[in-house]
Amino acid sequence: MAGASPAAAQTSRDVADARVAYQQANTGTAPRGYRASLRQQNSGFVGGSAFQPGSLRTFDGRSRPVPGLRYHAGLHLLEAQDSIELDSTHFWPAGSLRGFDLGEAGDPASPLRRFRARLVKEGSAGTRREYVEVITAIDAGPLLLAWLYTPADAAPDSKRPLVGTLMAGPGTVGNEPLRPLEPSESAVLRLFGGRSNDVRTFATAQHLDYTRPADIAKMMDHYNRIAVVK
Repeated sequence: MAGASPAAAQTSRDVADARVAYQQANTGTAPRGYRASLRQQNSGFVGGSAFQPGSLRTFDGRSRPVPGLRYHAGLHLLEAQDSIELDSTHFWPAGSLRGFDLGEAGDPASPLRRFRARLVKEGSAGTRREYVEVITAIDAGPLLLAWLYTPADAAPDSKRPLVGTLMAGPGTVGNEPLRPLEPSESAVLRLFGGRSNDVRTFATAQHLDYTRPADIAKMMDHYNRIAVVK
């Protein structure tokens, strides 16, 4: 790897680590344990327990369409149907993929949802890698806004509905984690540093609300454009 750029070296490490994570999840007794755990779940799936068309985003930059995907937030586990044998499935923990897409582009009945594997940090807990749903236009930054889904405490019917936490941070993949974002004017504008006045002017002109995640995403998209150009 002598002479390789830092980005290329990082990509090579990511690909190697992803291969190990995938193999560990799909060999030995691991698949049997995952399937047993999934059969016991009556909630916690993002978008429901049925398989949905989608694609896998691998660390080497490829997009691999698959006939069906489903993600369980409580188990932090993506299950994908085999492209040839639909009765056979494979498991992809967060360390094994760059991310995945649920749905198909251009389908209004099932809008495309983009999930990416990112480091996250909540409170005093350490960092961990999770799949988060990206709501900014791109997932490469400079800033990224996403939902982190976790199961709530069990309800009387034993179901654990998903709770979304708004997360923000650098869009580029690295060691800096996404952190919870309070949807308020001061907290949002703090993200933009020296560009905060530019973003405030844009938000005012567009009548954007600092408490609405969709509007915050528009502010970030604006920031990402001017941060790259200027």
